Amino acid sequence: MDLNKLTLGDKIMGASGILLLIFSFFPWLGFSYGPISTSGSAWKFTLCWLAVVLGVACVVYVVLKMREVSLPELGSVKWGHIILGIAIASFVFILIKVIVGPGTGGVDLSGSGVSKERKIGIFLGLLSSAGLVVGAFLNSKEAGELPGGLGGSKDGGATPPTA
Repeated sequence: MDLNKLTLGDKIMGASGILLLIFSFFPWLGFSYGPISTSGSAWKFTLCWLAVVLGVACVVYVVLKMREVSLPELGSVKWGHIILGIAIASFVFILIKVIVGPGTGGVDLSGSGVSKERKIGIFLGLLSSAGLVVGAFLNSKEAGELPGGLGGSKDGGATPPTA
């Protein structure tokens, strides 16, 4: 396995996906009531674990690319588009959980002294998923698969970029 075969975008995406997997075991969200506090990792919240699985899928793509596995042609859709969409979905899922916070199971907690908390893991996960998006964007840009408005070729990647 030769890391020199990878582009900068691939390296960023691979490192970010691995970090997202590691950070998924940190505390992400929790509750506290007086002296009692509890928290859960990404694996206890549906959107969070979906985001981690999507991040791992990006790492698998990078490993396949590093091993020079030829992926099937998908017609007008490029693999860079799919990976960029997966990375964006991972980021959005975590961002939603950062904004909304942990669920309460339909219980009204107003005035009860119970507070919902966002822990360090969710913020590290959000940064890692942002790295996935940056890496996937750079990967698509380097492959010439982005539309002209996003910094790619004018024909949306139909012709290879020139050096």
